[in-house]
Amino acid sequence: MKVLIITTLLLAAAEICAAQTLPMGSVTNPTSVSCTTNFYPRSACTSVTVSCPNVADIQATYSYVGPKGSKVGVVVLVNGAEDLTPGGTHYAGAYLDYDFAVEQIDFATGWEATGETPNLKNAACRVATLLNYMQQATKAFPFGVHAGSAGAGAVGYALAWYGFAPQAVELTSGPSFSNIRLGCEVPRPAHLLVVPTNGSSWTDLLNYNETNTEANMQAWTGNPTCAGTEFTSGPSDAAWAAMSVVYTGAKNYFPNMAISGWICNNEANNSASQTYEFFEQITSPWSLTAMTGCTGAEDVDFATTPQGVQGVVAIPADMQANLHF
Repeated sequence: MKVLIITTLLLAAAEICAAQTLPMGSVTNPTSVSCTTNFYPRSACTSVTVSCPNVADIQATYSYVGPKGSKVGVVVLVNGAEDLTPGGTHYAGAYLDYDFAVEQIDFATGWEATGETPNLKNAACRVATLLNYMQQATKAFPFGVHAGSAGAGAVGYALAWYGFAPQAVELTSGPSFSNIRLGCEVPRPAHLLVVPTNGSSWTDLLNYNETNTEANMQAWTGNPTCAGTEFTSGPSDAAWAAMSVVYTGAKNYFPNMAISGWICNNEANNSASQTYEFFEQITSPWSLTAMTGCTGAEDVDFATTPQGVQGVVAIPADMQANLHF
C-alpha cells in the first residue's frame, strides 16, 4: 500500500512539473453598462478591456444576477462559436434555483481572431484572463463554469495552459480544439472509439466536416489547408498540433476540480471525438455522459442521458452536486 501511495504521488508530481503555464493578461477599464436583451433578465452588466500577450486587445461584457436566496456559489455561462452573444440563458433559471449567482460573457469581436498571427492557444488567453478576473471578484464563493463547443474549447485551454482553476466545470460538445491536427489533416484520420463513463461507446469521426467550421478553423489557425482537398504538409501538421489543447506541456491533472462532459452520440460532427481526446488524457477523476436524441450535432440541452434525464436538468444538477470548496 505504501509503495502504491508513493508511486501515485510521484506520478502526480511529475505531471505537475511537466505542465507549462502560459501567462494570463489583464482586465482594465471596468464600466457599468446597460445589458442587451440577450442577457438573462435582471442582470447587471460591466464592460471591460481584455489584454493578452501576442494578441490585440478585445472588448468584452460580462453580466451578474444573484439568486433570490442566500448565494452558495457562482456559475459562468460561456457560449460557443465566437461568443458574440451571451449563451446558456435557458440554464440560468435552474442555476438560480440552486442558489447560484449566474454570470454570462460576450465579446465585441470573436475571441478566436487574434488581430496578430493566428493562433488559437494564444487567443484563448482572452477567455482565461476574463474568467480568472471574474473568479477573483467572487473568490469567497466556489466558482463554476458551464461552456459549450468552441467556448468549451476556450475553457479547455484555460485549464490546460493558463492555470485557471475553478472548482467545477461542465463542458458540452467540447473542447472542440483538443486535437486540431486530427481535425484538420488530409487524408482524413480514422474514426475514434469514444468511451463515455455514462453510456455506451461508439465510433466518431475526428475531422472537422462542416463548411462553416472548416472556414473558421482555416481563419483561426491561419492555415487555408485545414480540412482542405490537398494532402497536409509536415509543417502544417506540426503547427496544428502545437496549438491544440492536448499537446506536450499541457496540464492534465486537476485533483481539486470536478470536470464533467456531455456529448451527442449521433456522429453528426467531430465534437464528441474532440471532447474525448481531452477527457481521456486527464489523470484525475472525470465524467463523460453520452446524450441521445440531439436535434443537431451538438445540442445536448434537450437530449437525454442514459437515465432518461434531459440535459437542461442533468447538467445544472451535476454542477449543484460538485460546486463547493
